Amino acid sequence: MSYAFALIVVSAVFHAVWNLLVKTSDDKVAYNVHIQVATAVFITSYTVLFYPDAFYFHKPTFIYALLSSFFFALYQHFTAVSYKYADVSMVYPITTSSPFFIMIWAYFILDERVTLFGILGIILVLAGCYIMNITKGKGNKSGMYGILIAFLAAFLYSFGAMADKMGVASVNTHLYIMLMADFMSFYSVMFTIISHRKSVTLHRKIHVPIQWKLVILGGFAMAASTVTYRLALIDMQISYASALRQLSSLFGVLMGIFFLKESYGKQRIIGGIVIVAGIMLIRLNLFE
Repeated sequence: MSYAFALIVVSAVFHAVWNLLVKTSDDKVAYNVHIQVATAVFITSYTVLFYPDAFYFHKPTFIYALLSSFFFALYQHFTAVSYKYADVSMVYPITTSSPFFIMIWAYFILDERVTLFGILGIILVLAGCYIMNITKGKGNKSGMYGILIAFLAAFLYSFGAMADKMGVASVNTHLYIMLMADFMSFYSVMFTIISHRKSVTLHRKIHVPIQWKLVILGGFAMAASTVTYRLALIDMQISYASALRQLSSLFGVLMGIFFLKESYGKQRIIGGIVIVAGIMLIRLNLFE
C-alpha cells in the first residue's frame, strides 16, 4: 500500500507539471490536443517496448478503456466550456468534487468501504482545494451556468473513474492503460473539431505553430501521471486514490508560486494546510 501511495504522489506531481505547461503555452486549446496525442505516443511506445506480451484482444479491457476515456474526455470538454462562463478560480474547485460521487458509486458498484476517518480525510482534501482556489468571481446568471457545467464535468468524471478502476483490475492492465490513452487522444481531437465545426477558429488553430519542446515535455508529464496513477489503482481503493490525486492542486499552486511568480496569501496557505491534514488522515487510515 505504501508503494501505491508513493505512486499517487508522483502522479500528482506530474499532473501539476503538465497543467503548469498548459498555462505557459501560447494557445491552450491547441496545446491540450497536442499533448494528448503526444501522451498516446509515449504510452504506446512504452507498452510496445516493455510489455509486448500485453498485445492480445481482451473484450472487457477494451470496453473499460473505451468507456473511461469517453467520460474523461467529456470531463475535459465540459470543464473547458465552464471556463467560458465563469472564472477559473470559481470553476476549478467544483471540478475537483468528483471524489464525492466516486465514493458513492464505489460503495454500490465496487463494494468499497471507507471508514469515518477516511471520509473526513477526503472531505478535508476537497475543502482544501476549494479554499486554495476559490475567489470572488462572476455572480451573474452566466457565472451560475458555468458552475453548473463544472458540476456536470465532475459528475461525468466519476463514471470514468469507475470504468478506470475496473480496467486496471482486468487481466491486461498495461493494454488497458495504452488503449485508454489512445482513445483519450482520439476523443480529444474529435471533440475539438466538432466544437469548432461552424467557426473559422479551427482553421486558425490547425495553423498554430506547434511548440514542440512544450508538447514533448507536456506529453511525457501527462504520460507519467497517467501510468503511475493507474498502477497505484491496482492496490488502492478508488475512493482514496481519487482524493489523494487532488494533491496536484497543492503542487500546482507551489509550482505557480516558484516558477511563474504567482502571488500567494493567507487563503492559499490555509488551503494547503487543510489538504495536508486530509492527506495525513487518509494515509493513517490506509496503513492502520
